[in-house]
Amino acid sequence: MKTMEITEVRDALAKAARIKGEAGVIAQKKLILDRFMIVDENGVAVDPDAIDITIAPAAGEAEVETDMAKEPEMTEDQITKSVRSAIAGATRGNAPTMAVTAEPKAWETARQYGRLKHLKNRESAYKMGAWFMGAMGHKKSAEFCANNGLVIRKAHTEGVNNQGGFLVPDEFENELVTLREQYGVIRRNARIWPMASDTLRIPKRAAGLTAYFVGEAAPGTESTQTIDQVNLVAKKLMALTTVTNELLEDALVNIGDDIAGEIAYAFSFKEDDAGFNGDGTSSYGGIVGLGTTLADATYQISDGAATATSGVTVAEIMAGLAKLPGWASQRSNIKFFCNKSVYHAVFERLAMGAGGATATEIIRGVTGPSFFGYPVEFTQALAAAPSGAGATYAYVGDMTQAVYLGDRRSTTVAFSDSALNAFEQDERIIRGTSRFDIVCANCGSASAAGAMIKLTL
Repeated sequence: MKTMEITEVRDALAKAARIKGEAGVIAQKKLILDRFMIVDENGVAVDPDAIDITIAPAAGEAEVETDMAKEPEMTEDQITKSVRSAIAGATRGNAPTMAVTAEPKAWETARQYGRLKHLKNRESAYKMGAWFMGAMGHKKSAEFCANNGLVIRKAHTEGVNNQGGFLVPDEFENELVTLREQYGVIRRNARIWPMASDTLRIPKRAAGLTAYFVGEAAPGTESTQTIDQVNLVAKKLMALTTVTNELLEDALVNIGDDIAGEIAYAFSFKEDDAGFNGDGTSSYGGIVGLGTTLADATYQISDGAATATSGVTVAEIMAGLAKLPGWASQRSNIKFFCNKSVYHAVFERLAMGAGGATATEIIRGVTGPSFFGYPVEFTQALAAAPSGAGATYAYVGDMTQAVYLGDRRSTTVAFSDSALNAFEQDERIIRGTSRFDIVCANCGSASAAGAMIKLTL
């Protein structure tokens, strides 16, 4: 919280008294106490309840003094009478009528081009832009960050304390995570596991105990619970974006909004790509996604006849839902996942072909994409126009049980004016990094399907 010295409080209240009398003093004091911590000349906090106000007219105008109530020669009643008398004298004068207004915040007067595309409000965008500029060494922005609790601190790689860029403050990390959940299907639906180290082992029930009937005085039969482990190993993800120096100089609001959106979208798209399409190669950071995990026919539904989305039938989709085991059939968690184009080509086509509309749809309209009452989520990581026998067009199931996402580290950013020809083009390169892992679990075995089913042509 920002601080304000008692002498500054005196000056502010004196001005308020000259302009608006008692009402101005009350309003100004409330505004100050809401936004500042009052300190004395030594920087020691002053109890707001101990601050008293005395207004006395002098030479045709009101003056204000504030001090700790320490004067023993005046009782509380005497002080109250003095204040009322002084206010009455001040209000009889010819002081001009003006509204007591607060100093505008930096983000309220900052230049903005167009509307915000990613962050929720102008204040968040300005603060993030100021943090980016402060981390680059811009003095005024660094001072703003220091005055508003936005810490600019170095991140580090293991063993090298000065090579990891700058760790994004928690306030902005929450914004970035929110954007990544907004853009990314995997992060929004998978089960998130915070990782305190590079490796996290999660116990997973493979088989439970078995109950047996026994006769009177007969021994019981022992059974054993089987526990497997899911291993999450953090992978490093990087995104690069370019910002012109003109934008850096002219529009902090747009800087914060643009960079936050670019980094969050790049991260969320790669998480989706790895979660759905990862094949365990370096292109996906070694992550094995749902497409590879559900490669066996046990986990798939296909009528074997269609080679394009135009041939998909309602019966095929119903068979996919029917294949989900009972433990993965909690209706509130089941969703379809597909490309937006596939939704229109398959699910919407089948729904329109069935005809009719319910009274609820007529009155309220359709609130969101769905099929058979289950939500449909769009991801651009899946093919827009799958074709050929065996091509995947959608997934259905409970992703909260099928996909684990390990979150190892908050986002860090670093800056360069020489990488990717930035120096020649008068630009700055901004590099964002994060560390995470995705593991597909509870996806079934060769004899039984699991929490997710792959729908193929």
